[in-house]
Amino acid sequence: MNIVIVGGGKVGELLCTELSTTKNNVLLIEQNADVLEHLMEKADISGIVGNGASYPILMEADVAHCDVFIAVTEMDEINMISAIMANKIGADYTIARVRTPENYQSFSFVEDSLGIHMMINPELEAAKKIFLELEFPFALNVDTFANNLVSLVKVSIDVGSSLGGMDLPSFKKRYSSLIVCIIERNGEVFIPKGDSVLREGDHIHVTGRPADLEKFYSSLGAQHRRVKSCLIIGGGRITHYLLRMLAMTDMDVKVIEQDRQKARDLAVAFPKVAVIHTDGSEKSNLDEEGIHRYEAVVSLTGMDEENIVISMYASKCCVQKIITKINRTAIISYLGDIGLMSIITPKRLIANRITRFVRAIENSMGSNVEALYKLADDRVESLQFRVKERSKVIGRPLRELPIKKNMIIAYIIREGEALFPGGNDKIEAGDKVIVITIKDGLLDIDDILE
Repeated sequence: MNIVIVGGGKVGELLCTELSTTKNNVLLIEQNADVLEHLMEKADISGIVGNGASYPILMEADVAHCDVFIAVTEMDEINMISAIMANKIGADYTIARVRTPENYQSFSFVEDSLGIHMMINPELEAAKKIFLELEFPFALNVDTFANNLVSLVKVSIDVGSSLGGMDLPSFKKRYSSLIVCIIERNGEVFIPKGDSVLREGDHIHVTGRPADLEKFYSSLGAQHRRVKSCLIIGGGRITHYLLRMLAMTDMDVKVIEQDRQKARDLAVAFPKVAVIHTDGSEKSNLDEEGIHRYEAVVSLTGMDEENIVISMYASKCCVQKIITKINRTAIISYLGDIGLMSIITPKRLIANRITRFVRAIENSMGSNVEALYKLADDRVESLQFRVKERSKVIGRPLRELPIKKNMIIAYIIREGEALFPGGNDKIEAGDKVIVITIKDGLLDIDDILE
């Protein structure tokens, strides 16, 4: 496919890296020549120095023959104008990143009248992710699939856990409706084999129905219950969207915001929420507001360093669920060593969602990938395939299929139901099969076979 990306910031960089790995022609439009040169060296892309909202630049980029046009600069207006122009010039699909709530609320008008096919808001996506993690407080990370039929949770095997030393056949015997898809151990990530053994200190990714996952965690001796109280530090856009969602619950919520006007605006918009005007990065202020009494703490200031320190202090106060917003993806790998596990990165969230949208378009043009998700800090892919009539995987028990290493079939969607297959189960035509792998470049379900 021919893909044009406008904006070489963190989102643009992630998209260039992801979308250039398959058989795509990716062109980046970026005003900063140094940034463009760096990304052209890092990824297999071409580039043009210029403004993505400039008609001559768009014509030079051959947008008229572009399959997907993606505008992800830091400015809503540039993104919307360039996407609208690209649509009028002839781009098949257009995507625009928008951050201002007023712009996002006009989506239906823009979509119907001006031809932007997808508008995505990083702060709203982050709020959705945080809300989901508050719903599953026992998990280090939560992803949902298949219209919420299936969840994938990341949990830690603590010292003394009954899972420590358990092999996967024993796990399957005890938890027949769950599948261990990924194991993170000592900084390494791998797809488990049939005889793999779980160890204390592992982080495992387990897929199953939400109700079965709750039973699984309860069986480990931990009582699963929803978070009843939450302290949020930072009153920006993510907090605004999150409070809208939390308003539908009976959760006791308090927000600490340093900026007086932001605090006042939040208090007016959400009269049932306690909004405190003070510096949430000060330990004495956190103590005064009773951080130790809250079951969840969400750090959403504009500074990564402040969020990390606040979360570390919340951990010291034995807070049950701690969620930390981090903008710089380069430092995420260090945070597990200091006990911070539930990390929210808005730019990565929208890059992953855009990648899934592009993969869906690829499917309509020849690829058989219906959806793609990035897991385990982008080191693992979850791909959804629709099985066609002549597929080589049909009709044979899974244990007899010569599946390549570092791949696992996580679940199957059949007639609207989620199935978690064992070795004797068979794949049928029309099934949607979800494969989890550390390999790149899978285009068809048959690519999983040796």
